[in-house]
Amino acid sequence: MEPLLDQAPCGFVSLGDDGTILEINTTLATQLGATRIELLGWHVQKLLSPGARVFYQTHLFPLLKMKGRVEEIYLTLRAKDGTDVPMLMHALRRERNGAFVSDCVFVRMQQRFQYESELLEARRAADRANAAKAKFLSMMSHDLRNPLTSISGNAALLAGGMHGPLNEAQADAIARIREACTTQLRMINDILSFAKLESGHVEVAVKPVRVAEAIAQTERLLRERIAEAGHALAVDCAEDVFVHADPDRFQQVLLNLVTNAIKFMPPGGTIAILGERDESNVRIHVRDSGVGIPREQLETVFEPFVQLDPERTESTQRGVGLGLAIARELARAMDGELTAESVVGQGSVFTISLPAAVPVPG
Repeated sequence: MEPLLDQAPCGFVSLGDDGTILEINTTLATQLGATRIELLGWHVQKLLSPGARVFYQTHLFPLLKMKGRVEEIYLTLRAKDGTDVPMLMHALRRERNGAFVSDCVFVRMQQRFQYESELLEARRAADRANAAKAKFLSMMSHDLRNPLTSISGNAALLAGGMHGPLNEAQADAIARIREACTTQLRMINDILSFAKLESGHVEVAVKPVRVAEAIAQTERLLRERIAEAGHALAVDCAEDVFVHADPDRFQQVLLNLVTNAIKFMPPGGTIAILGERDESNVRIHVRDSGVGIPREQLETVFEPFVQLDPERTESTQRGVGLGLAIARELARAMDGELTAESVVGQGSVFTISLPAAVPVPG
């Protein structure tokens, strides 16, 4: 072998079509802890790690025979002492002296290998931390919800006169306790939903859903809250508009959006739910006449645990800042999207876009 090639700063090996090492330079042999003479005549697979051997047999060599060359192939060689040596390989197959040979150049990738290993470990650590956080949130939420349910239940018994009549001050105090329990339970349920979304444990069963029916159910569930807040609700959606969605998750998104509109409007506001369809998508707009959102915060409001200026709403109506984050993630889980438009002082429009479905009879 020519001295320049033998001492080149990269590895070189020439292989026969049967995988026999015909030539190898000192650079590569040294990197593998062996000598040139020792490696000549070996089968190339003896230089490969177990995974690389499978890759060589099923992909690398067939590709080299078919195309005649391969470039930037990541391959792990196995040194004489059993350690792995990551390499980047370029190879060219051609005829020489009446036989086909493959000339291969190897460039060591130790620094990149270490960098990729560190990135992989960092990713694993982040995944473990996220899993631990989700588990902690879920456990804490369950533990907090149980006593609140008991408090709410006993308050309901007191309000119903189970333990005797209440005077006006007592009835008012019980009403405040029940309201606080309802708010707290809503926050805990949001945390549970978010923990499930983060851990990937939320299952979505998509089927055709009539949009007008889901909107009507939202109106029934929130009618009392809308009336107590002094708001008006307007609905406009054709009966033959259907979406591909999980019925429960779609209902949850609508409830979150309308609840959000209730919180951020002064008394006497208007909420409008409008549904429209084109050839492939359905868009449901939830419009309010509230205080609006500054342009620079339109995307921020979808981030978890983000709350708008506390002065923009009553303290009793504040949550943990998860409603919109949950709504967007649920929309995306159903192959849809949730976006927002707003003008400060005029109100906001949140739009759910979902794939359209063929109307279902009945």
